[in-house]
Amino acid sequence: MSTRLGPILIDCDAPPYAIVQACERLGLRSPLDVRWRRLNHAEESVGWTQLLFGQAWKLLLGAGRPRGKNCSCGAPLPTLKWCTFVGLRQRSRYLIGQCDCCLTVFWDEAKADSSLTHSEEGQP
Repeated sequence: MSTRLGPILIDCDAPPYAIVQACERLGLRSPLDVRWRRLNHAEESVGWTQLLFGQAWKLLLGAGRPRGKNCSCGAPLPTLKWCTFVGLRQRSRYLIGQCDCCLTVFWDEAKADSSLTHSEEGQP
């Protein structure tokens, strides 16, 4: 057994911790304990089930048309809602939704803007 260990690469796909904490107040279930997937990262990942049972195999075997985008558990992606978080000097806007089956939280960030007015908040 080697006594020298190298650094461990950790790829965190969650937004800043303060945002994750605040999401409990928004009604998300156990946001500190569930998987977080940034939308553009979720679309890039391909699991072994997609390779094994991917659309090419389904079309080759005549199993039907391609389906819409789904969570990794197979459930449809959740409806995403705009949420604005107010910090000391800026407001951050996020699209956030949680899968009803596996509780994965899907999210993406809009540009942070310190000059938003109340009339702009309702606009996605």
